[in-house]
Amino acid sequence: MTTLKLSRLAEIREQRLMSRAELARKAEISPLTILKIENGQRCRPETARKIIMGLGYNLEDNERLYQEIIGPNAYDPDTEEEIAEREAKLKDLKNRGKKS
Repeated sequence: MTTLKLSRLAEIREQRLMSRAELARKAEISPLTILKIENGQRCRPETARKIIMGLGYNLEDNERLYQEIIGPNAYDPDTEEEIAEREAKLKDLKNRGKKS
């Protein structure tokens, strides 16, 4: 998962005079996804690629844009805390299912 930087993504989108809805339509993702990402929610690299393409850039620009828009931590794996938290939630859900 990656985190797009709110200020940079919104800045580029606004420089291109695009609404969130227009970017979402061009990127083939939901406007809510754009809003969440602009507010700091993490996204998959594939979603980030769709956004870059939706902004009108070509594939040759992807590498530069990942660094510019997403930042140097674009490919950082989930932290151990995030993995442990997901595993705990999954275990809790499994335990609830056994009690039913």
